[in-house]
Formats: sequence, C-alpha cells, structure tokens
Amino acid sequence: MSFSFFVLIVTPPIAGVLVGYLCGGRLSGFRSVRIRALWLVWVAAAVQFAQYFAPGVRHVVQDVAGIPMLALVFAIVFGWLAVNLRHWPAAIRVAGAAIVLGAAMNALVIGLNGRMPYDPAAADAVGSAPGLEGPKNAPAAAGTRLAPLGDVIPVPLVDKIASPGDVLIGGGTVALVVLAMRRGRRDHATPAPAAAPVTV
Repeated sequence: MSFSFFVLIVTPPIAGVLVGYLCGGRLSGFRSVRIRALWLVWVAAAVQFAQYFAPGVRHVVQDVAGIPMLALVFAIVFGWLAVNLRHWPAAIRVAGAAIVLGAAMNALVIGLNGRMPYDPAAADAVGSAPGLEGPKNAPAAAGTRLAPLGDVIPVPLVDKIASPGDVLIGGGTVALVVLAMRRGRRDHATPAPAAAPVTV
C-alpha cells in the first residue's frame, strides 16, 4: 500500500475532526450516534489488506471466484452503511448517503471492468507511468466501461489519481465527522435541569 493511498484514506476523517473542532464540536458527539455492526468495517479492512499483502487470497477471490477485491471491499462498506443509515439523525444520513453513493459508483465501475480503470493522462499529470497495471488498477482503453467513473481526477499533492466516487466518499466522511461532533457541542451546551426546590 503506497503512502499516497494511505494519505487519501486517513485524510478525510482527520480533516473532519479538525473542521469539527473549528466549528466548536466535540468528539463526545459520537456517543449520540449509534453505530451497529462495526465488525463489518474490520472485515473490509482485512479484505483490503489481503488485496495488497496476501496474493494467495487475492488469487482465490479474484481469479478463481471472479470477484474483484475492491468491489468486495466497497460492497462490505455499503452493507455496513445500509445497516446504520436508518438509525442516524437526518443530517448525518445525508452525509452517509454520499458515502454510499461514492462506494456504489466505485464498486460499479470495478465490477464492470474487473479493476479500477484510470485515465493515462491523469496518471501522467501526477508523475506516474501511464501504462502500468496492478491488482487494483488498469489503464482505461476503448473498451473500458463507464471510464468517467474511474480514477480520472489528478491529486498532485499526494501524486495520486482519484475517482468521482472517491470525492463523494471523502467529502461525505468529512461531513459525517463534523456533524457528529457538532452534536457533542449541542449536548454540552444544554444546561442540566435545575434541581427541584426542597420544601421544609
């Protein structure tokens, strides 16, 4: 897993926490957001890890079973969000829906092509060789399906290419963290009810 990929994964939640604090939010706000089936997140992380560091597992899942590993990751995350969305407050549901839409877009283009296609011109713009292939990516060609949903957005700061789905996932993650933290500010600002007077 490259450093630039790691940065893209961890930046949205960290940015959400920073923006949340700037907006007066508190991490305690997450206590008011009920989270179910957290184990699915760990399963998705394990599948993502196996994609890069367990070629035997990748061979069985991707080559034998014919299931793209990234599509499997997105499907698990989609399932986790589907379990939780209906229990979250309305504003947080909107942020969660953006994450679901982004994950669905990525899963769709990966499922149709086997790997995430990328724009060779975008790869060249961030200094990557435009014809490289790997377990995750392949250059878009004439027969690529839904190529505009692939990695087409250059991110020069980390020399990475993002997809429209990545943008929705990142933006939704930031918004979800900020909205949850602001609930902590509201709970903190709510004064405790005054004690009833004692009658002698």
